[in-house]
Amino acid sequence: MSFSYRTIVSLLTVVIIASLIKLAFFALPEEERAPELSAQEIRQDLYILLAQIEQHSAFYALEADDITQQLAETAALIAEQYQDIVSNDRFAAEVTKLLYRMKDPGAQVVNFEDNSGDLPLILRPVNVQWLALDTKNNPINPDFPFITHIDGLPISKWISASQAYLPESAKDSQEMQLPWLKKLNLLREDLGLSIKPYVLVTLMNDDLQTQQVTIALAPKRNSKPEPIVDRDDERLAFSFDEFLTQLAKFEPEISSKPIYKLESVNTTTARLKIDDLYAFELDKSLQQELIKGMEQTLLIVDLREASGFSPQLLTMLSRYQDIESDNTPLSTRQAPSNIMGFAHYRRSTAFRNDYLQPLNFRPLESLGFSSPKLKILTRNLPKIDEDKFSPWFVRTKPDVEAEGNNRLVLLLGPRCRQECEWIAYRTKTWSRVNLIGERTSGDFARQYHFTLPNSGLNVRFSTSLTYDPKGQLLSGKGTEPDISLPQNNDIEWQGLVSLVKTSTSKQPTQHELKPKLAQTHSAN
Repeated sequence: MSFSYRTIVSLLTVVIIASLIKLAFFALPEEERAPELSAQEIRQDLYILLAQIEQHSAFYALEADDITQQLAETAALIAEQYQDIVSNDRFAAEVTKLLYRMKDPGAQVVNFEDNSGDLPLILRPVNVQWLALDTKNNPINPDFPFITHIDGLPISKWISASQAYLPESAKDSQEMQLPWLKKLNLLREDLGLSIKPYVLVTLMNDDLQTQQVTIALAPKRNSKPEPIVDRDDERLAFSFDEFLTQLAKFEPEISSKPIYKLESVNTTTARLKIDDLYAFELDKSLQQELIKGMEQTLLIVDLREASGFSPQLLTMLSRYQDIESDNTPLSTRQAPSNIMGFAHYRRSTAFRNDYLQPLNFRPLESLGFSSPKLKILTRNLPKIDEDKFSPWFVRTKPDVEAEGNNRLVLLLGPRCRQECEWIAYRTKTWSRVNLIGERTSGDFARQYHFTLPNSGLNVRFSTSLTYDPKGQLLSGKGTEPDISLPQNNDIEWQGLVSLVKTSTSKQPTQHELKPKLAQTHSAN
């Protein structure tokens, strides 16, 4: 039996169309998280959550006696409070608050998206007051620029409510409070207020005069996409445009990460933003931008959003450290001066013995020291519960010599995490470096991820703890800036330079070959 040319083409066309339809089904979005949970589903998820924390959390094991009861009581209250159907977003909020009972800066519910209703204005801190701004960053009422009350409650009450969703080290951070203060209806529920389609705000001016304004809330966002399949008769019910939209998902994604370049502030000052430390290690052009900036009298590096475990940036910035009096390479100095810190991780069958290698730690034995010398090195470290924690691991300082006499400013905040925490900790004592911004959160750790089966919440928390060379816990503590500066995007860079010029010079922590190097030049 032979087929005509037209028949063959028709058959191929049918096959291609059938294949495209099959691909469209593969392109359908993954199953959404359940919008509501029953009381039984809540109890099941809470049971699994507590079991995972007990098995894998480093902060839990650090103070297990105190935290066990707190977590159990909190979980019992959640289960008792929600005896009926509850929204997934509300449950995610309760899980977030439970996690921060451990004081773990790395704990979070990753896929928590509250769509219950946002505050229809922008808040911006100015010292102890808050501006009420519109979407164009203008005061909603220029004659009364400050907000004092929301729904009749003082702004301090709303701040306190937002702090329940923050780790201990970030509770006072205005930058971290802002996203939660935006979640109006979520905080209304926490404060026992009724949910309304509008909000009443009280505004104030410099003369302490007030004015009340009622603002409508934006309509609720529908987070669920329109279904492509009509489940009543299981027939395809999407248009050609929708079909092409689904197929477009197979195209390679184009990276939307911003490209940062060195920018000039004035003739002697430059600034550079770095947020992905892994990408920085691979980006030779960005490293060259940094090197050019380090030739300036003053370099400002914005690390407020920096994360990743690559040590490359710290290695390059180590040229700003104070000069050693003996001018000998770090590798030949006595071991204690070469130690940057210690760490150990939570024992688990899920973690291999090289678990901390990506964090640039190695076993103590790799130092090649004798047993007596290792005992001296670790004498100040806390005693290990070997059933809960691994042996100690050590990290050494980059083998880089100090050079130059120029200055460095690092912009920091609570979103400076992982290796960025080490950069903040190390540079804090360097006399040629000023840290500006808000305290970091102390998030040095590797994290453990898992998904709760009923709610679909993606939970993570810290599995390792970090200590300084003297045995003091660094995890969860954070590094205080030399100059406190509320975080926002509209920094006046020349004003920042002037702030650095007028700040008190830090004293070097080590003897320098030329004591006046750090003060020889100042930024203009």
